[in-house]
Amino acid sequence: MQNSGFIQKVFEKIDKLDTTKIKKIIGELSTEKELYKLVFDSLIEGVIVTNRDNKVILANKTMEDFISVSIERIYSREISYCHFDPEIQEVLNEAQENGERVVDREIHLGRTDQTVNVSVLPLLSGGEAEGHVIIFVDITEKRMREMQLRQAESLAALTTLSAGVAHEIKNPLTSIDIHIQLMKKELMKMHGEEMKNLSNLLVIVKEEVDRLNSIVQDFLFAVRPMSMNMSLEDINAILREMTQFLRYELEEEHISLNLELDTDIPKVVVDEKYLKQALLNVIKNAIEAIHEEGEIRIKSEPTGDGNVAIHIIDNGEGIPESRLGKIYEPYFTTKKFGSGLGLVIVFKIINELGGSIKVKSKEGVGTTFSIILPVIEKKKRLLTYEEMDESKALNR
Repeated sequence: MQNSGFIQKVFEKIDKLDTTKIKKIIGELSTEKELYKLVFDSLIEGVIVTNRDNKVILANKTMEDFISVSIERIYSREISYCHFDPEIQEVLNEAQENGERVVDREIHLGRTDQTVNVSVLPLLSGGEAEGHVIIFVDITEKRMREMQLRQAESLAALTTLSAGVAHEIKNPLTSIDIHIQLMKKELMKMHGEEMKNLSNLLVIVKEEVDRLNSIVQDFLFAVRPMSMNMSLEDINAILREMTQFLRYELEEEHISLNLELDTDIPKVVVDEKYLKQALLNVIKNAIEAIHEEGEIRIKSEPTGDGNVAIHIIDNGEGIPESRLGKIYEPYFTTKKFGSGLGLVIVFKIINELGGSIKVKSKEGVGTTFSIILPVIEKKKRLLTYEEMDESKALNR
């Protein structure tokens, strides 16, 4: 690469400069270099620069978050020997083999569960490629927000379009149920095999009417505004009560349940009834995902921003990546008799509580649902005299 104009002028006049001026120029260059390095390392994008031989000549600290390797360990190494994730290496190999630019190639890193945009651009000097610039951008949160927005829009559309339809379905179902009861009374007056057959048929009809009615009830719950009765609750106590309620069902399915509850988490303002309903739906899903003997772990812990997280972890069949973005969509279900509204209801409840819900899953390994609940009434703590000393406060 050619030297910058300023450096070139210094070289041309260096014999005429005294020691003091040379020291001053070197000092200024050193300061400027430190500033550039500070800016380079402060970028939220991960950046690697290679030379003509595809060896790493520059990388910023942010890159360590993407590759989980110290940048010192990859300097002067060929890019193909840096042991990147297979998904990243595939993109880099493609750019190297084809000699083409790769712009905003979206990949999912299974190791860290991140979604990343990767770009590989030629490093040009005087119109010639002196190497490549490789840029990584973490778009995990962006994709998560997009998915949540689609879920919210889907729920809003469902509410607007379908609430009236549900009422129209419920009315004839109620009428059918009443007439089934009347027919049963009439059959009680009859005798013989014919009466027995008709009774059996009516039992089947009644079961189907009840199932349809249950779906309509779930639907109406999903679209109606919720009236919350908020109170300050101990999340650990709620989780213990839930697991005690499900204990016999878990034993029948030969599923072990482990509670890992953090005793230091603060109380949370929630509607206990609705939170229990949401937790029950998620735990039931975990039970149904385990076809043989398995394990469910339920953890509570504080989050980095002072809120409370509940993790429900199973080692069941997992959710295919192609279906992961659809699980909160109305009527999407993988169950034979599911209505597809269970997780819609969970999403709505947690959203109404001011929280959020995330899911991580790998097919054949298991699924983790993480529910984040905000601590609305955080305790305020007064500073002690000792803490007012700045040096002590900084060391806390």
